[in-house]
Amino acid sequence: MRFTVRRMTDDDAPASAKVVGAAFGDELDSFPEVETSLRTGLAVLAQTGSRVLVAERGGAIVGVVRWWDEEGIGWLDLLAAAAPGAGRALIRAVEMGAQDAGLRLVRLRAPAGSVLQDMFERRGYRPIGHAAGAGGTRVLMEKRLPLLTVREQRRADADAIGELTGEDPWVYTQGARPGVFVLADGERIAGFTAVRDAGGGLAALRVPVLRDEYRGRGIELWMAERAALYAETNGYHTIEVPADPSLEPLRRELEDRRWFREGDVYRRRLAGREIAGPEV
Repeated sequence: MRFTVRRMTDDDAPASAKVVGAAFGDELDSFPEVETSLRTGLAVLAQTGSRVLVAERGGAIVGVVRWWDEEGIGWLDLLAAAAPGAGRALIRAVEMGAQDAGLRLVRLRAPAGSVLQDMFERRGYRPIGHAAGAGGTRVLMEKRLPLLTVREQRRADADAIGELTGEDPWVYTQGARPGVFVLADGERIAGFTAVRDAGGGLAALRVPVLRDEYRGRGIELWMAERAALYAETNGYHTIEVPADPSLEPLRRELEDRRWFREGDVYRRRLAGREIAGPEV
């Protein structure tokens, strides 16, 4: 069964604290930051700038991690798992969250020579320094994340676009096409959308298509905003995208950015015009 990774709620805090306490157990004295966090309360941490994530399976919390952004670098600690695979799911969630925030580096501190250090090295983290502390010598570890970006399509993206859309990619092998954008995770193409001229100053946006593991992260909104910038700088006065079910969870965020639901489309007026919500 797969894990659901999500933000911890106040109601989750007691169960989450039990998972953390059980994971560190008799070694809690060697992790003063964990002991302090449990004493302060995980709910308090979540209210003071840290992102506390939980891994849930079958309705039970089986993993916890905390991460935060410090001067443009992501940091994580409190990693605890009560089921095989929960820790990996949480680390991946932290890395995705850091990417979504535009961060290129994630760091952590692990006991030198420990199983924890070995585990993170296998996941691509590299030692960059050592420091002595109350819990003994710690190794500072760092991972450079691939750059997640929405960019214009290139000739080399053609096969990946075909895989994402299920369509013949031949047209994209001829070179970059105006108004065609991909989501690039480093060298991997993970998403696709395109703008076409619908006439009369209207730009029609194709519903963004994403690989499964990139859904649910709000990236569709990011891609729509990139397309809107293209449309505005190319003289369109309006852009619209079909009100696909995949966009419904983002409705509030779309409206915050002036994409208003009008019938079966989300529509945004461009070129500095005043925007009003749909008539009711």
